[in-house]
Amino acid sequence: MFGDPPHKLPQQISYLLLPRFSLIGFSSLVDPLRWANTISGKQLYQWRNLAVAGQLVESSDGIAVQVDATINDIEQCQMLVVCAGYDPQKQVQPQLVGWLRRMASHGCLLGAQDTGSYILAAAGLLNNYRATIHWENLQSFAEMFPQVKVVNDIFEIDRNRFSCSGGLSGLDMMLHLVQCQHGQELASAIAEQLIYSQRRSAEHPQRLSLQARLGTTNQKLMTAIKIMRRNLEEPLTIPALAAEVYISDRELERLFRKHLSTTPGTYYRNLRLEQARCLLQQTSRSVTNIAVACGFASSAHFSRSYLSKYGVPPSQDRQA
Repeated sequence: MFGDPPHKLPQQISYLLLPRFSLIGFSSLVDPLRWANTISGKQLYQWRNLAVAGQLVESSDGIAVQVDATINDIEQCQMLVVCAGYDPQKQVQPQLVGWLRRMASHGCLLGAQDTGSYILAAAGLLNNYRATIHWENLQSFAEMFPQVKVVNDIFEIDRNRFSCSGGLSGLDMMLHLVQCQHGQELASAIAEQLIYSQRRSAEHPQRLSLQARLGTTNQKLMTAIKIMRRNLEEPLTIPALAAEVYISDRELERLFRKHLSTTPGTYYRNLRLEQARCLLQQTSRSVTNIAVACGFASSAHFSRSYLSKYGVPPSQDRQA
């Protein structure tokens, strides 16, 4: 189990860094362990960085991190975290998949950070496990891997698998690990050193509340947007939307202009286009299928709207 006390110290954790991995996500996983060793005065944890090939792996920030070994040098791992970021599908190669499956067969505790969950799922190593991934990828991940029990938590631990959704969620996950293995006092001391006063549980939502994202407390406006989000495939007309919120068309228009400096129609269309872009970049669905799924009457209408918002047609954006 993720939180069981290790049989011997130091506990070794391996981080597999894949090209364009998240640097802040990786740092959030490592720094709590450094502080655990420093504060306890013991070598509780030891870590090493791995790559599929080469001595340096470039993060999404363009900063390269030196690794200690490649997967060809490693026959067994006690605990492994796959760290990924953009374009995880490009990293799913036979060499890596075969190596991950061997690690699993040897009893390795397997974890993922950000889109690292995609890599493990593509290798068949998350079948019938609960797992999380960055909120931008949740829908496409669930569609692509129906055998994975996808959850919208900041981190998830299920038997000998664990995952975190990216960003600072790795910090919460590793503080949880330290607390389970070495106690609440040490975990709290680490959080204080990192000036992290609001530790989050696994079930904490990934995204800010709608109220925080919009910067308003107007309940009618937030209700309207929630209804929009629930009806992307079959958009409501603005009069129908206003009726759902129990206000007039004119009042709905006034709320959107006052709080968001836009119209309800434009905001609704942008929500659908944002959803379309996620599906376009993260799935292999056809442009026509995506257009229908996001409430556009035709591919031509969808392409014109997409070009107007993003400056490129859908097909070109997918290629890029």
